[in-house]
Amino acid sequence: MEFGKRQGWNLFNARGVPSKYQLILDNASELVALLGADGFVQYVNPHIEKTLGYRVSEVIGRNIFEFVHPDDAPRAAQEYSVTIQAEGERIPSVLRLRDSNGGWVPFEVIANNRLKHPGLRAVVLTARDLRFQKEITSAIQNANLDTEKSAEERTTEMAKINAELRIENQARRQVERQLKYTISLLNATLDSTADGILVVSSNGRITSCNKQFMEMWRLECGSAVTKDDRALLNFAMQQLQSPDDFLEKVRSLYADPTATSFDVLHFKDGRILERYSQPERMDDKIVGRVWSFRDVTHARNLEMELRQSQKMEALGRLAGGIAHDFNNLLMLISGYVNQMLSDHSEAERRALAEQALASTKRAASVTKQLLAFSRKLPATPSATDLNLIVLNMENMLRRLLSDQIELQISLSESPQPVFVDVSQIEVLLINLAVNAQDAMPDGGLLSIGTAPTTPWVSPQKVKGHGENFAVLQVSDTGHGMPEGIQAHIFEPFFTTKEVGKGTGLGLSTVFGIIERAGGSIEVQSAPGEGSAFRIYLPKVEAAAEESPKVSAALPGGGNETILLAEDESGIRTMTRAYLESLGYHVLEAADGSEAIRRSLEYPGVIDLVLTDILMPGIRGDVAVEEIRRHRPAIQSILMSGYADQDAIDYLKNILNKPFEFPELGRRLRTLLDAPSAEHASSEPAA
Repeated sequence: MEFGKRQGWNLFNARGVPSKYQLILDNASELVALLGADGFVQYVNPHIEKTLGYRVSEVIGRNIFEFVHPDDAPRAAQEYSVTIQAEGERIPSVLRLRDSNGGWVPFEVIANNRLKHPGLRAVVLTARDLRFQKEITSAIQNANLDTEKSAEERTTEMAKINAELRIENQARRQVERQLKYTISLLNATLDSTADGILVVSSNGRITSCNKQFMEMWRLECGSAVTKDDRALLNFAMQQLQSPDDFLEKVRSLYADPTATSFDVLHFKDGRILERYSQPERMDDKIVGRVWSFRDVTHARNLEMELRQSQKMEALGRLAGGIAHDFNNLLMLISGYVNQMLSDHSEAERRALAEQALASTKRAASVTKQLLAFSRKLPATPSATDLNLIVLNMENMLRRLLSDQIELQISLSESPQPVFVDVSQIEVLLINLAVNAQDAMPDGGLLSIGTAPTTPWVSPQKVKGHGENFAVLQVSDTGHGMPEGIQAHIFEPFFTTKEVGKGTGLGLSTVFGIIERAGGSIEVQSAPGEGSAFRIYLPKVEAAAEESPKVSAALPGGGNETILLAEDESGIRTMTRAYLESLGYHVLEAADGSEAIRRSLEYPGVIDLVLTDILMPGIRGDVAVEEIRRHRPAIQSILMSGYADQDAIDYLKNILNKPFEFPELGRRLRTLLDAPSAEHASSEPAA
């Protein structure tokens, strides 16, 4: 409804020509609006097009708080609530309103409650654009100068000029008071925000910083560090894990005053801060730089915990299939051993033993994939064929998916060598498979394929790799996604699932893995037409060559003394018997504590410690460190079915279970015959 025709107001004459009141409002230099008690706009004058860029029709009928900056909205709502309680005008307030381009414009706003006026029944809102405050002040000053000059030239009109001058001075004082109020409000806002704010001028002087910034960087008020950006920079670098990287980025920003930047800072004390930087402008001229810092330590730690939780969610789905496969493998091994105990020829028993050994290798491959997915180890990228990764994951994916899902694997005829962490690509495949299964609750087709080229995008768009990339595509026939959801699927914690049915980290994990691999990902989807994820990974010259197979020749024996620590008595007895068959002298220990004690009590040379890692009480790797206190030159091999983060320093000497005894014999001989072991004493230190 037009303002001129509502509630009895008639701003048009009988011929439909706008009245003088309408003309005044249309040509007013301030923004004028009528609001209902609920905040909805009933009228706004055309000045809104000049200040905010909206047409009048775009604003009428909308709530005024839709245009208020989120940081100002709570205060504005509280002030408006007070306004509508009693008639009359309220004190001015400063609010930031969104313009049609998404920017924020500061206004001085005055609200006048006329809700009970019979011909108006609205709150009259007057807003003055503060972007031109400087020009207003300058105009007042020029007016004062003109007035003084006129006073000298026209002494006969002194009384009139003095009166005008008093009015101008009152207006100026009012503007100064409003400016002080605005500055005070901005300072209070800066001090109450959770972000640390720092403003540095173009000449390197610190012009402003808030309380949060001081607390984040452990600064004291009034210190010399808070006056010079060089001193502050030197102080800050002492707290960071990578000070040289931080300094290099700061220098690049100072070299380009127009640049904006985002970075993540890791502190030596474990804190994590996000750092934003953008130029400070005044009258379209860059006068300095604004830095803001946000503490995201808690959020990052929570994200890591939830990522691990998401892994465990997928592991739970795998548990049933893993148990099924292990039961089948154990049944095979048991059957082969029982047949070996029956009357068979030596050749038949050997064939059965080889079958049993092959079954144990299959079981070991299942546990290796499971551990690679679940454990927290640093990324270890290597050159490998993308086709082999997909092929090796096929059985695990079939166990993961429900019987209603059909899995179709299609691999490129040529090798697709990429440099990636294999376990992370396996995690990526599992997450995409789980995501696809959730999109097909009634069943469907999941297709996974590799290819050297793609018609979706031009090669130049894929992170500058040109045509030198491999493609991994995962597509489903599920319910698909609208564009609005596709824009957010890689954001952490974003999910369309019900509460308790997903962490919202599956696809963000996928995105992070691809980013770390230097690749790209894109999605094609539409409601009812399924989804297709296409991943681009940089190619390398060739996949890593397979490790040369260990010679099948029996290992050589020796007469050295070996300290064997293993908490599983059956494995310990079997391992001791094998070592003694090669001629070694073996000292047994059932755990880490006993291994340390045997080492202290044994008077002679102990050449090597062979120990399991995870044992009750003292761990194997910890026991080795303790033994080396009094036998510093002793060698060690760690046995484990699970190499965890704490044993990372020993990875080169890890023998993963299950292993074949000939492999143990060869590892022992290689280590004992190494040049570093010659002439080394492993007798107890005096």
